[in-house]
This record gives sequence, C-alpha cells and structure tokens, in this order.
Amino acid sequence: MKKDLRTAILARRLALAPAEVAGKSAVIQAKLWQLPVFRTARVLMAYVACRNEVETERLIRDALLEGKRVVLPVTDVRRKMICARLISRYPEDLVAGPFGIPEPAAFCPLIAREELDLVLVPGVAYDIKGYRLGYGGGYYDRFLPGLRPNAVTVGLAYDFQVVPTVCPEAHDWPVVFIITEKRIIDSRQGSDR
Repeated sequence: MKKDLRTAILARRLALAPAEVAGKSAVIQAKLWQLPVFRTARVLMAYVACRNEVETERLIRDALLEGKRVVLPVTDVRRKMICARLISRYPEDLVAGPFGIPEPAAFCPLIAREELDLVLVPGVAYDIKGYRLGYGGGYYDRFLPGLRPNAVTVGLAYDFQVVPTVCPEAHDWPVVFIITEKRIIDSRQGSDR
C-alpha cells in the first residue's frame, strides 16, 4: 500500500509543469508566511526542494533576509540520521549531499534540535491527521521526536498530496500543519481552513 501510494504520488508530482510548480509554490509560501507561528519563529529548519517538491529557495532567501536563523538538514547515510546546520548564505554555504540534494557544508555550525522553533518536513503524501509518507529512509521519523514539545512542524504539499490515510505506523511522527495551495490543515483539530 505505502509503496504503491508513494509511486503514484511521486509520478503525479514529477508530471507537474514548471509553471504549475512555481505558481502553486508561491501560493503555498504566502500561506506559510501568514501563519503566526511562522512569523514568530526565530530558528527555522527548512530543506532544499528537489524533484518538483514545493519550492523552498525563495522561502529560504526571504527568511535569511528577515533575520531568521535558517538551518538545513545534513544526511548521515551510514547512521541513517539527519542533523541541522546553520546557514548564513544561500546557496553559497551548500555542497552536494549524498542523494544529490544540496546541504550545508561542514563549516556550517551544528544546531541542536531543541533550538528549532519551526521545522518544514518534506514528504510524498500527508493525511488529515498530519501523518506523512516520506521517501522510505525514516530520517525524519528519527529526527522529529527530539524536538522540544512546543516546536511546530509543517508539511508543504500540493493539494493532491493530501490523501485519506498514509497508513501510519507506531514510529511515524505527524506534522502540526499541512499547507497546500488550497488550504491550511491543522492536524490537531483534524480540520482545514
């Protein structure tokens, strides 16, 4: 079930035209900027979008310009873990990561998970309860439990990525908000607006 869902959603996402990705991404980013928890976040963990994910480049640049501390994930494939490193320049502080996704260079300072106010969590699909279907490595499922209790997690997705269920398992960790081009879903209330 999960494998089939992942394949189907990824195929649909990869089929999006560049103009569609750009247009929907701009709407999603505007909704994110309007969220009070985003406006007040001092330390933001983002990620570099790839393979037609909702774009994050402008978001990262704007957050840096606004004076937010921006961290990005670094992947440790051997230990199947991610850690967070602070960047001050985008994309100058980045190098190619193990999956071909740019990530902070080794000179970027490590930031403890407890310092993060808001974390953007990549995913293939989400359900209304905030559970996500990732790419299958479990990196974020191991990372997210170490956040402090009041840290806010957000999934950025196209509306077709929100499905009835992603068949969550005991180790899965839900996001608080899912933002699409059509709605903002608060998983704590199981509702959207």
